[in-house]
Amino acid sequence: MFRANWQFCQLWERRGVDTVIWFMAQHFKYRFIVLAIFIAAWISRGSGQTLFPTPEHEKMDYFAGDWKLQGTMKLSPTVPGGDFKSTEHSEWVSGGFFLETHSSMHSVMGDTRGVRVMEYNADDKVYTYNAYNSLGEHQMAIGHIVDNTWTWNSEAKMNGLIAKGRYTITVVSPVVYTFKYETLTQTGAWATVMEGKATKSP
Repeated sequence: MFRANWQFCQLWERRGVDTVIWFMAQHFKYRFIVLAIFIAAWISRGSGQTLFPTPEHEKMDYFAGDWKLQGTMKLSPTVPGGDFKSTEHSEWVSGGFFLETHSSMHSVMGDTRGVRVMEYNADDKVYTYNAYNSLGEHQMAIGHIVDNTWTWNSEAKMNGLIAKGRYTITVVSPVVYTFKYETLTQTGAWATVMEGKATKSP
């Protein structure tokens, strides 16, 4: 502080008011930056944004680790398909807010690779995920938990029409869950196009 005051006096004598104003601006600008960051953080906290993972985030930890999935799938509600097998590896993104999953599936459609990210939206009180695969597909879904059942609802545009899907996971044990994917038909009924069981690897 004493060094700053000395510099202030020297500049006043040698270079005049304009230079002194420039010096003062340089001297205090970092303090203003720190203050601005503090205010932004305070506003974010007041807006309801989660600063730390919540118990709802921790529920996603059930899916962390390595899983093996197997079951049956159809190409459409009316077209038969066949069996499929899949492996998944899920791990937390640093910070504990997002769970990232990489999958590899072999089915009648061939080999498919995928990646998805699951999160909990504390403001809307819902789970969400974004999934992408090697077929060029992108799917978004919103999920809720009731007891031991996770229910995910999605919408996707296909051939100019909105296709609605419902993915249901039922937790059987810490290392086993069953799953079912359904699509909404034109008659308003849900048709199962995929179902099976997942087992956690040791």
